[in-house]
Amino acid sequence: MPWIMLLILVAFFALTFMSFYAMVNDPEMGGVLDEYYLQFPDAFKLIFSTAQDIGIILLIVLAASMVGNEYGWGTVRYTLSRSGKRLEYLEAKIGALLVVTVFTVLVCLVIGILLATFTTGQLVGEVSLDFLSVAFIGEFVRMFIWTVFTIMVYVLLAVLFAVLGRSGLWGIAGALGYHIMESIIVGLFYGADILSKVPEYLIGGNTGVLVFVDTGPFSSGDISLPSVLHATVTLCIYSLVFILISFYLFQRRDLTA
Repeated sequence: MPWIMLLILVAFFALTFMSFYAMVNDPEMGGVLDEYYLQFPDAFKLIFSTAQDIGIILLIVLAASMVGNEYGWGTVRYTLSRSGKRLEYLEAKIGALLVVTVFTVLVCLVIGILLATFTTGQLVGEVSLDFLSVAFIGEFVRMFIWTVFTIMVYVLLAVLFAVLGRSGLWGIAGALGYHIMESIIVGLFYGADILSKVPEYLIGGNTGVLVFVDTGPFSSGDISLPSVLHATVTLCIYSLVFILISFYLFQRRDLTA
């Protein structure tokens, strides 16, 4: 599965950058995408937003499989019969998923930098590192942390559904289903007077605040977004709730059946 996901990751990044590059060079598509998002240093915004989009989907599948498939294989019963430490078992799973998420974003960075190097060279003729500074490094680290954090919220949701349904399919269907429905709700409710504040308290309505791009298909557009503090606190609450419910269910679950 990880190798298949890596291929999907590479293909998605290549398709994104090449399609954007084609749009920039198409006179009929002028103005749809700012070419600076294909050049350093602005290309990092596109890299992180793309990493967030594809990372959420792939890591939901991986997280649900890592936790849920253990029930079907019977390995969760075997492992716990030897150790008896349920909370440590689930802690290890979540810890491993955090490591995988960090590694995934790093891989996205490598792929994105290679593609951005190509597009930058094609658009301006050379790649300059003049943008490197202490301020840029700080912004880069911030975007990296926010990307990992926003993906992990959905990973924890997938873990919760997998524990709840004792199945990897439950985890995938539940988390991906929520992610898709939420994206529809966010788009619809932002235009409604009464319901316009609802997205500010959903996961997707806050992930766009932390990993923000103001142009292209991942754009947050002219939508009035909540503050970074609001988004951080909201996503932390979601993460904590998902973890607590998962641990509660896993601790009380009858694993002998």
